[in-house]
Amino acid sequence: MTDRIPTSSTPHAHIREEMLGLIQALAEGIRIDGLMADQLSQISDRARLCGEAEMADGLLDVTRQHRVAVLEGQGRLAALEARFAVLFSDEP
Repeated sequence: MTDRIPTSSTPHAHIREEMLGLIQALAEGIRIDGLMADQLSQISDRARLCGEAEMADGLLDVTRQHRVAVLEGQGRLAALEARFAVLFSDEP
């Protein structure tokens, strides 16, 4: 019988790759939320200049939600990166 026992690094490598993927996805989400906040803020400013104060206020509310999402994402990303560093500090 030639059943091989997988090396311990195989599942470890899979977890490492999954975490790296999650780190990249979080970073991209943060980037997108930041861009959305910037764009919505500009649109809000234009709406206010056109006399659309109610629309401008609504857009600012959505802008704030995206800015909060950026901060929350940065916190999650920092925590994940710290955990990654602890788990995989001995790997290249």
